[in-house]
Amino acid sequence: MSINDDLITPTPSAPTSSLNDEEVTRSKPPTSDRLVGAILCTVSAAGFASLSILGKLALQLGLSLVTILCLRFGFAALLLALYLKIIQRRRLFQGWRSTLPLVLLGSIGYAGQSTLFFSSLERNPASITSMLLYVYPIFVALLGWAINHHGPSRREFGVMILASAGVVLTVSGNPLLRTYSTTVDPLGVLLVLASAAWYAGYIVVSDRYVHKAGPWVSTMWIAFGASISFGLAGLFGKSIDLRLSTEALGILLAMVLLSTIMALGTFLAGMRRVGPTAASLLSTLEPVFTVILALVFLEEYLSLFQLFGGGLVLAAVILLTLPQGDKQAPVLS
Repeated sequence: MSINDDLITPTPSAPTSSLNDEEVTRSKPPTSDRLVGAILCTVSAAGFASLSILGKLALQLGLSLVTILCLRFGFAALLLALYLKIIQRRRLFQGWRSTLPLVLLGSIGYAGQSTLFFSSLERNPASITSMLLYVYPIFVALLGWAINHHGPSRREFGVMILASAGVVLTVSGNPLLRTYSTTVDPLGVLLVLASAAWYAGYIVVSDRYVHKAGPWVSTMWIAFGASISFGLAGLFGKSIDLRLSTEALGILLAMVLLSTIMALGTFLAGMRRVGPTAASLLSTLEPVFTVILALVFLEEYLSLFQLFGGGLVLAAVILLTLPQGDKQAPVLS
């Protein structure tokens, strides 16, 4: 997720931008530059994919969900603020009308999505959780149809059927040979699907505000808002524990540096070179990397049926992302 979880936009991961494909095509970047952009977007997908793995490792060490998310967002906000103020010399506070909505997006929108996602991660394998989260573009499309008062096209309706079939196969494993399937907790499945739906609502709302402050400043304030929510929850619930082992501290720093700042930075740099549509398509590599990393670091094994189901979900996302006729494709992460 998605900070995918990107904190501000559609990829535990891809930020919105003022660039569009027409502008990128007009500037005609050299092939080598587009190749560098594609590599950067791929690195970003791997960075976002590491979040599920690091989160699972943190939970296995006994860290509470509140502790993990409070420190992750708090460290991210602090480091981004230092970078933007000292190196970029950016103006961080742009008035309450711009800043307060971003803080609320973090404290309510992103904090809610992260809570649902990590609660699912506690119950199900990281690979399956990551693949199921990727149905969120379907929820974004559903919200778009509801807001704009129009139904799906034949292609969009077919994409929903494809994604639904993928979800069923992913959670059911191999119906003919269940002993070789990774077991799935039904409540965990509901939690990650709720996380995807919540994320879709967050994307639709955040699109109105993040352009004013820019992606980096927006990410800082959204992370700050999320850290406040988890900090207050930890204080009132007495569930936050700052006595961290060296291993736990290392995992949390990796969450901030690899899964958040590096992943966001490489995505933005890559999108400037290849355009939002290509960047969106490359971001679908995130659950692929998650499956590979989960196999290596968590020894999670999926059945062929589950892998095929995850492939159907990704295919649906790609089909939904591709331009329809002369329409501009949406930026997805």
